[in-house]
Amino acid sequence: MMGRGLPELSELATSDPEWRTRLRATFAKELYGPIPAPPDRVEHKIEATTDGHHKITLSIHCGDRRFDVSAALWMSPKTTAPVPVIVALDFLGPFGILPPGGFPADPAARVYSAPEWQAEGRLVPGLAGQSRPRWPLGLIAEHGFAVMVSCYGSWVPDDAETWRDHGVSPLLNHPNTGAISLWAWALMRMVDVAVDTPVIDRNKVILAGHSRLGKAALWATAHDNRVAGLWANNSGCAGTALSRHLVGETLAQLTQRFPHWLRHGAVTNPDAMTVDQHQLLALCAPARVYLSEAEEDTWADPEGSWAALALAAKAYGLTPPSVIPTAWNSGAFGFHLRPGGHDVLMQDWRATLKFFAKNL
Repeated sequence: MMGRGLPELSELATSDPEWRTRLRATFAKELYGPIPAPPDRVEHKIEATTDGHHKITLSIHCGDRRFDVSAALWMSPKTTAPVPVIVALDFLGPFGILPPGGFPADPAARVYSAPEWQAEGRLVPGLAGQSRPRWPLGLIAEHGFAVMVSCYGSWVPDDAETWRDHGVSPLLNHPNTGAISLWAWALMRMVDVAVDTPVIDRNKVILAGHSRLGKAALWATAHDNRVAGLWANNSGCAGTALSRHLVGETLAQLTQRFPHWLRHGAVTNPDAMTVDQHQLLALCAPARVYLSEAEEDTWADPEGSWAALALAAKAYGLTPPSVIPTAWNSGAFGFHLRPGGHDVLMQDWRATLKFFAKNL
């Protein structure tokens, strides 16, 4: 079911150099709030560890204010030349990817309080290693990629009551923006580190994210021309799914459940919006864009994501299939739809790595 007619992508057919700036400003006004300006400087230290990863400590400075946060970098020990890197936020970060004792827990981090975790939003010892199935580090290295990951809750607490109290929020002047914009800002700071690290190919930086973190990776890619690729997995409403495709989660439901994600006063009636997510996907080009969806994940609306991607591809002169495919690769855009539900599976990684290995 589709709401009122979709906004045009006619801007792409003109020589107007301001269409990107205009669209970004409209998305900021209607949905996300603006991404804050870059900090005065980002310093980082990379330390090798005994178990194969590198710990990164970032120090971010805005005037006399400073924020420290950690990340981890994995790459094949056989690396002899600059390699492409996948940069991502994870729900538990390196603490959740490595086994117990492998990475220190950030006591200030506040993550989503999943009932099955019974952790009240904190990185308790029992969560160490819980993210590992979503991060097949060996497979990633075999395909020639490095991966850099940080915990999203260290940057911005995923809690409607406390999200302004910790992390980067006190560092920044960000009137009326939302957590998705701040997570996007965090990804851009990780890109700062990636392009300044000699072992990484600065021309092959990919942003990746699952669910709400896919929304943040999409919004960041639309702003950062250093990003060569985007992978959004099951990102749904306010991610890659059309707001006017009235299937699964709606903007009104999202803002009721997670009022801190979008800007205060975000448009929640799709018919009142002047933009939609196909335009945001178009903004990401010339970065290569890959979407992965799941048949049973109707809440994230895989058909709405395909419709948005198809419209964006058409604006760049491509001819996508008229119905949702199980797989599609145009070189500039890629997509797959797999069996199963809302998760990141080995199948998603295999297809995504194959796409970027071929098309970056």
